[in-house]
Amino acid sequence: MDRFYTSPELADALVGLTTPRRRALAIADFACGEGSLLLAAERRWPAASMIANDVSAASIASLRKSRPKWQVAGSDFLNPRSVRASSLRHHFGGVDLVLLNPPFSRRNRQTFEVAVGDEVLHASIAMAFVVNSIPFLRPDGAILAVLPDGCLVSKHDEPVWRSLRKQFNVEVIRDNSRSAFQGVRARTCLVRMTKLNARVSVAEQVAAPFAPTISRGRVQMHSRKVVTPRQGRPLVHTNNLLNGTVTNSGEHVQGAVLSGPALLFPRVGLVTPGKLCVLGAGRRVTLSDCVLGVACESEADVDTLRRMVLAAWPVFASAYRGTGAPYITLERASMVLSNISAGGRSLVNELPSEALA
Repeated sequence: MDRFYTSPELADALVGLTTPRRRALAIADFACGEGSLLLAAERRWPAASMIANDVSAASIASLRKSRPKWQVAGSDFLNPRSVRASSLRHHFGGVDLVLLNPPFSRRNRQTFEVAVGDEVLHASIAMAFVVNSIPFLRPDGAILAVLPDGCLVSKHDEPVWRSLRKQFNVEVIRDNSRSAFQGVRARTCLVRMTKLNARVSVAEQVAAPFAPTISRGRVQMHSRKVVTPRQGRPLVHTNNLLNGTVTNSGEHVQGAVLSGPALLFPRVGLVTPGKLCVLGAGRRVTLSDCVLGVACESEADVDTLRRMVLAAWPVFASAYRGTGAPYITLERASMVLSNISAGGRSLVNELPSEALA
């Protein structure tokens, strides 16, 4: 199992992502290793109760000696029987904040059976630690985790995330440096999970889900053939997405045509709010293979969609992942836009207009 421990700097960054509501806190790390995350939490909340668990007997023995006030357990957190046989069984439903830097190596592609509500699913090792932490949370508890990019974008873990998003607001707060862990170069990020409000209005229950139809351009820039305006349509590449508007490339190409009104954004590369652009009604363009487009019924609809995405920008931007250049798939784009649309109107109403410009 992985032994790449969390640096104090990364631990402080993770702990700084929340302010628990309760004064008498119970904070747990179920893959504690040397205890870096709990030490960071203890620096911030000296009076909190610390619950440490690790499968390593050496790590547990060291923490029991150096931190006698901590509640320390030595269970295999991926084995429910081992967890129930340990002192962790006393903490079900009583933890305010779970901190995690779980193992995430998948050299042998092993998966673990987990339960999310009534569903039994199979998850990667990092995902299994996240799911197995949930029964320990109080109703207003939260999870802060250092997770590998692969956990966020793999098709294998996607059903698990889909089920978790029914219960949690999942935010990818930031990407970490690839040198964040000594001895390994890995793409990781900081993730915050907070429970959703259990109260759902009747309107939200009956509202039809937004299922966007997303078009991906097919023109490859390195092999594009420029034609006359009579033979083709204006080409739109990522460098034509500027400050919310679609600029003129000066080139015409043949290919599938997308008609405005539509919302355009990059498929690959660094995504910024200015790259989320409105294609006006009546404009007909052909997209490069680096651009995605969502056709809308009216300019009012595309403006509303853009405002909702900007209001939930961290959620949208977190859908761009990858081991090389960040990218978003059609499937991920559809899912994140559907999720944003489901709760986006209230976000738009709460933000000042200048935040959405």
